Amino acid sequence: MKKLTFTGKLIDYERRNSSQYGNPKYYGVFENEKGETLEATTATDASCAYGFLNYEKNERTITYHVTKTGNCIIDYIDIHRN
Repeated sequence: MKKLTFTGKLIDYERRNSSQYGNPKYYGVFENEKGETLEATTATDASCAYGFLNYEKNERTITYHVTKTGNCIIDYIDIHRN
């Protein structure tokens, strides 16, 4: 599984169903300075879902992978604090 990165700002999000253990899951749309977008979902039971909405206006670097079916799954979020 190849890890990819994307740096941009969160422009839209949606809360998805929680896991069977009650952990949150989010779908987000991110946009970089060039206007390119990334649509991705946090992984099930991933700790990055807890910080997903922290510092909403700040830029962040997303580490993600693409599944065989073409879904982008967020593995890690690094929020740039200015």
